[in-house]
Amino acid sequence: MERIKSRFTLQCQYAILLICILVCYGSNSTALSQSKANEVYKNVSRSVVLIKTDKGSGTGFIVTSTGVIATALHVVDGASKVAIKTQAGDIFDDVSLLAKDERRDLAILKVSGFDLPKINLGNSNDLNPGDQVLVIGNPLGAEQLRTSISDGIVSGIRDLGDGYKVLQVTAPISPGNSGGPALSASGDAIGVVVFRLREGQSLNFAVPINYLRGLLDSIDVNKPVMLWKNPSGSESVFSENSSSKVTRWKSLTSGTTKLLRYEGDYIYIETELPDEIRKLGVFRLAEAKKKGDKYFGTVRFRETWWEMNPITKEKVVKGACSFEIPIELTLVTTNRIEGRAFEPAKGAKLDYKKCKYSKPDEWQNFVWIPE
Repeated sequence: MERIKSRFTLQCQYAILLICILVCYGSNSTALSQSKANEVYKNVSRSVVLIKTDKGSGTGFIVTSTGVIATALHVVDGASKVAIKTQAGDIFDDVSLLAKDERRDLAILKVSGFDLPKINLGNSNDLNPGDQVLVIGNPLGAEQLRTSISDGIVSGIRDLGDGYKVLQVTAPISPGNSGGPALSASGDAIGVVVFRLREGQSLNFAVPINYLRGLLDSIDVNKPVMLWKNPSGSESVFSENSSSKVTRWKSLTSGTTKLLRYEGDYIYIETELPDEIRKLGVFRLAEAKKKGDKYFGTVRFRETWWEMNPITKEKVVKGACSFEIPIELTLVTTNRIEGRAFEPAKGAKLDYKKCKYSKPDEWQNFVWIPE
């Protein structure tokens, strides 16, 4: 009997030791992954730039210390004015287009830089599905969201039938991220973010960096394809946008404050929330594109549920639900905005486990006036 007890005790000790090893290993693995992301951001974010045009905005990244910058062609295509702002705050109003690849949506730009922080280029042939990937960019082109980082994995290396391959990644991207770098866990650029599909989740795509490497081999800095030169004495595209970039509006229906920014045919909208709510991961953002004399777009918002930590008295988030709903701006003037959004019905309660409201959504009208 004693021998059985001893053997049982020994087995329990082994089991406890094994559990400890697994828990500790998992914890260290997570910490290592987070540490890598922190290190990559610290080393690479300085090389990511904000590109503004008279048509919109996007992202680019510096590939040489003398000011050669890679981006997506659609970020600058058709623009009559282009300017670039580094993370350090330096603005370059004179920009050259050195090369472009219309099929793969790639462009190489040049500014008169010196000793700029450049990014290392990796080898996209070494990539495999499941590899970690990080994306740094400028969501919505907003100054407040500049050089945001997101992470994910390479879902697959696809041939979509367009004559080249693309990287499908799960790292979230938004309008404004186009042209930014997709990065390996070591911080090397392994792709250029080009587009996303709204029809599904995590359907984000980047052009493999080796296509960009080939394009870089063809450039001649002394023979630009195109030059966007800011005439002496004229305002920078950054100055032009700044006058109407963020306007405060008050909703007459909800009482909330809306922060609006105009970028060409787009209006970006953020609902101002108290700090204690934002810290819980709650947000409400919208983008709308002009069609005729109206704007049509999407509102994205997140609701979270939390519990109070009895010891620290802090709110601890237990889960979250994310939603997308359509929005229409039917009247946009300097002193009044009218529209409607397909909102959860008034009085509807959210089932956080199912991420579903108790009543169907319905169109709700709103009116905003300058605050």
